[in-house]
Amino acid sequence: MDDLSLIAFASAVLLLAGAVKGFIGLGMPTVALALLTLQLDARSAVTLILIPMLLSNIWQFWRGPDMIGCAKKHWRYAAILTLCVAGTVWFSQSAPDRVLRAVLGVFVLVFCFFSWRDMVPPIPSHRVRLFEGISAVVAGLVGGFTAAWAPPLAMYLTGLRLERDAFVQALGFLISAGSVSILVMFITVGHSSSPDLAISAFLLVPTLLGFSAGERLRHRSNSEQFKGFFLGAFSLLGANLLLGTLLG
Repeated sequence: MDDLSLIAFASAVLLLAGAVKGFIGLGMPTVALALLTLQLDARSAVTLILIPMLLSNIWQFWRGPDMIGCAKKHWRYAAILTLCVAGTVWFSQSAPDRVLRAVLGVFVLVFCFFSWRDMVPPIPSHRVRLFEGISAVVAGLVGGFTAAWAPPLAMYLTGLRLERDAFVQALGFLISAGSVSILVMFITVGHSSSPDLAISAFLLVPTLLGFSAGERLRHRSNSEQFKGFFLGAFSLLGANLLLGTLLG
């Protein structure tokens, strides 16, 4: 795929991913990766979403109600996530693309299942540290492979029963921390080049345009109906990624 075709394809994907996030609040990275890997290898797909993912989540964290309180509450999770992402990227440098696609497929399915069923139980107060550590390690391992850390991260925050604004701000803080780690490590090990990162920076524009459009549409449409259609379609896409690696 030549550069112009790549930019056009990735722009369309990030426009859609941003719109979906603005419309129903689902994770932009998971949506973008599931679509980008239809044409690109997994590491190239991750590289293209790095800058939009990092900057959009820093903005999300900054817009929240209590930046200092959020950071104090979730710094342990952020530290574990950052270290696990870095370690996973380092030790998985030679992992074949089909393994990364399989991991992505599994977590797209997990993401869709728990988003659809809305079945995460509350975390008992005396078990918060335990589940914090487990979730951060799992999110770091998966994030280091594919940046698809939404399922364990969102499940943990849902279990805390945070207010919506605090939930959104915590997502922004933690994904920003993980994004910095994966960006630094991808550059360190040579997965990301300067031209790739320049394209990634450009893709922030369609991402934010899509997000803005999605927010406006949310107030005019049936978001639950669209959510069901979207999750059904992406369940099929996740299954296709997984079966393609197992049978191919």
